[in-house]
Amino acid sequence: MKKFKLDGEYILSITASILLALILGGAIMIFNGKNPIQGYGALITGAFGSKYALATTFTKTVPLILTGLATAIAFMTGIFNIGGEGQLYLGAFAATYIGFTFKGLPVALGVVLAIVCAAIAGAALSYIPAILKVKFKIDEVIVCVMLNSIALLFTGYLVNYPFKATDGSMGGSNLIADQYKFSKLMDVSKLNTSIIYTAMIAIFIYYLIKKTSYGYDFKMIGENNIFTKYMGLATEKYMIVAMLISGALCGIAGAFEVYGLHYRFLPNLSKGYAFDGMLIALIVKNNPLGIIIMSIFFAALKTGSVVMELETGISSELVAVIQALIILFMAGETGFKEFFKRKNLSKKGA
Repeated sequence: MKKFKLDGEYILSITASILLALILGGAIMIFNGKNPIQGYGALITGAFGSKYALATTFTKTVPLILTGLATAIAFMTGIFNIGGEGQLYLGAFAATYIGFTFKGLPVALGVVLAIVCAAIAGAALSYIPAILKVKFKIDEVIVCVMLNSIALLFTGYLVNYPFKATDGSMGGSNLIADQYKFSKLMDVSKLNTSIIYTAMIAIFIYYLIKKTSYGYDFKMIGENNIFTKYMGLATEKYMIVAMLISGALCGIAGAFEVYGLHYRFLPNLSKGYAFDGMLIALIVKNNPLGIIIMSIFFAALKTGSVVMELETGISSELVAVIQALIILFMAGETGFKEFFKRKNLSKKGA
C-alpha cells in the first residue's frame, strides 16, 4: 500500500505549476496591452507590501485554512465533502442566532456556545451525505451539491423573513452583541483573534492526522477501505466521523466570519471559501502544513488582485484564471510524469 506523503518531487510539481500559471497569466497581460512586471509587482505589494496588506492577507487565510482542513479530513477517508459551503452558511447562521439572542451571557460562555452551535450545525448537515453514502451507497457528491443550495436558500429565507434585521440593515440579520465581537489585532485592519483560534485548530488537526492512530486509520481507509475492513477497522464509522469533523470545521469557519468580520449574518457571507479550500486541499494532497502555506498563497492572490486592478487596470478576475491554471497543471501532473517515464524507458530500450 502506497504511503501518503507530500514528497519533494510533488512539491517541485506544485512549484512548477504555479510558475507556469504565472507565466501564462503574464502572457494574458501582454496580450491585453499590460505590463506583467507592473501587474505582478502591484499584486505582491498589495498582498505583502505593508502591515495593512499583510494583515488583510492573513485575514483572508482564516476561512481557507479551516475549509481546506475540513476537506482534507473527509477526503483522507475516501468520502468527498463538496458541501462545505452549505455547512459554512448553516454554521454562520447558528452562531449569529446565539449572538443576537443570548446577549446577557458572559463573553467567554457566549462565544464558546456560538462556536459549538456552529460546529454542530455544520456537522449535522454533513451527516446527511455521510450516512447516505455508507448505509445506502448514495453518491455523496450529488447529495452535497443539493444540500449546498438548500442551506444557502434556507439561511437566506431566515434572514429575510423570520429573522430579518430590525436595525435598518437590508438583507441581513441583526448584529451580534458587541461583547462577542472578536478583538482586532490591528486598528486599521480587519485582522482579528480568529487567526489565533484558527492556528490552534490547525495544530490540533495536524496532531490528529500525523501523530495519532486515528489519523493513520483515516489514511488507511482512504487508500484501501476493503483492506481495512479485513483488518477489523470500523470503516463506515470512521468515514462518518471524518465527515462530521469536516462539517464542524466548515461551520466554525462560518462563525469566525460573523464574529470576526461582519458581526451579522449576510446572504453573501462567503466568496466561495469552501470551494477554494477544497481546491487547496487537493493541490497539496490533504497535507495540513501544505494547506496552511497554499491558503496564504491563495489569500495573497485575492488581496493583491484588488490593488493590481486599481493601480494597473488589470482585472482582478485574472487571479481566478491563474488559480484555474494551477489546478489544471496539477491535475495533469500524473499524466505528464507517466509520459516522461515511458519516454525515458523507450530511450533506454532503444
